[in-house]
Amino acid sequence: MSAVTAPLRRVREDAAARRRRHLRVVDEPATRHTLAYAVVMILVLGATVFGAVALNAMATAMAVEARALDAQVADAERTYAQLVADVASLEDPARIRASALELGLVPSGPARFVHVERNLPADGAVPPIVRPDATADPLKPLLSAER
Repeated sequence: MSAVTAPLRRVREDAAARRRRHLRVVDEPATRHTLAYAVVMILVLGATVFGAVALNAMATAMAVEARALDAQVADAERTYAQLVADVASLEDPARIRASALELGLVPSGPARFVHVERNLPADGAVPPIVRPDATADPLKPLLSAER
């Protein structure tokens, strides 16, 4: 078998298709407003450039302000660290003792404790027996801890 190309078939065109393909009358081209277009494009480009410059200026101003705030924070941190060290040195017991001696205070003696005897029913104490012939104070039940 051999490869032979088939001849192209010509399709008959109808008269309507030929009329559509034929030249036709067109309207006069619309006038273009190139000056107005150029002015609008210049305004858009100008606004874009102005916006970019304004944003860069604002970013620069904020960067300067942020740098100043960072410097203030670093200074405040140094001051805080110095104050913490000052408080630690002021809380030193040896310094407090020396200051007390300079003021004329004397060291205390040995510690003494006071023991208070309480006879309350809550402590487990038994109240004394009341003799019937003794006159009882009418306010005593109101003022005592036995209530």
